[in-house]
Amino acid sequence: MKTSSCTITAENYKGWKALRVANGILEVFIVPEIGGRIIQLRLGENDFLYVNPRHLGRVYPPEQNNLIAGWKNYGGSKVWPAPQGWSSDAEWPGPPDPILDGSPYSCRIAEDDSGTVAAYLESPADEYTGLTLAREIRVRRDAAQVFIRHTMRNTSARPVSWGVWEVTQHVAHEHFWVFVPGKEYRQMFGDREYKDIHCQDQPSLWRLHYTNQVAKFAVQAAEGWVATLDSQRGVVYAGCFKLFPGAHYPDGAPVEVWVSGEGTFTIHGDRVDPSSDPNGCDALVETEILSPQVRLEPGEEYTFPITWSVAHLGTDEVTAINPCAAVGRRLEARREDKALRLTGTFGVFRNGTLELVTVERSGKTGAVRSVGAVSPLKACTVDQRMPWGESVGRVSLRLRDAAGTLLGTVDECAIR
Repeated sequence: MKTSSCTITAENYKGWKALRVANGILEVFIVPEIGGRIIQLRLGENDFLYVNPRHLGRVYPPEQNNLIAGWKNYGGSKVWPAPQGWSSDAEWPGPPDPILDGSPYSCRIAEDDSGTVAAYLESPADEYTGLTLAREIRVRRDAAQVFIRHTMRNTSARPVSWGVWEVTQHVAHEHFWVFVPGKEYRQMFGDREYKDIHCQDQPSLWRLHYTNQVAKFAVQAAEGWVATLDSQRGVVYAGCFKLFPGAHYPDGAPVEVWVSGEGTFTIHGDRVDPSSDPNGCDALVETEILSPQVRLEPGEEYTFPITWSVAHLGTDEVTAINPCAAVGRRLEARREDKALRLTGTFGVFRNGTLELVTVERSGKTGAVRSVGAVSPLKACTVDQRMPWGESVGRVSLRLRDAAGTLLGTVDECAIR
């Protein structure tokens, strides 16, 4: 199997000076001068992120991007401090923020012999929060994944307490869904109840279907991921992160979801109608991932990694996310005479090969059946038959790289 290489080049992206990080599977476009944003994520021919057409190629100076002049929402993905609020100096009253959100970030590039490339972005020091924010954006060969390390450093002379808040804007439409493992949530904003929410058991899953109605939610994720699915194009995005049970999270949850749409919401006592926003009221959804809130003494720093993974997935649901793949229809085994019929639908995050492995109740490996080569650029549908014996307890679907190294388990099912 041919392996891909990683490159990082200077590009013009819609009028901005951008860095293009690519590996033959995905492309990441980074614009340091507009607040260190990842402005686009592309898998094959599919773009994932919303880019505001009103601001293409524009770089606004601080006097045009502040609390008086108003926020300039470029789109893409950015990092902010949390909690957001307007009642004390311990809350961030943005956006806008001419330093952390609107200023040019410094940038340096790193390439090595291990098959990865990275861009390091860093904000100017911000007096209000006491922070400097940084993003390390890394891509590896043969993977439809972006590894992002967010770091906040206290560059002030006083202790501060903040959390990392990554905000990513996705293009939305009537075939767009958001999935979070868990069922506990609350509607934070939106003056009308948003009713297109679906909660299910086994697996415990919170699902939001995009409707043209403004709202925001805080979701208590039971596992460290949030996913979006564009079922019209058959592509899935997953943001994966570490959970810290018992830690204090800004707004009390590790995941938040903002829906741009019609209607009103009330914030700091004012009723806001998004349709009058100069940024527009386009169809988009924000997935927001937050770290716990941490106290930093002068000179201390805190790092919070997030991994983006994308793939083609030929279903209208996401039931699980793991380091290897997005799972649509879970692996299922049905007995047919003296054989097992195994079915499922998956979107793998790495180039490689899939194999089905029967495992006896004792743990001993039994039969191994190759499913074939797989790629994030094509949805993977499993429909295979394997020998069945009374001693078989489960079947595992495993992913290997081009060298045959085991990358992990995509899914597994018990035989009953």
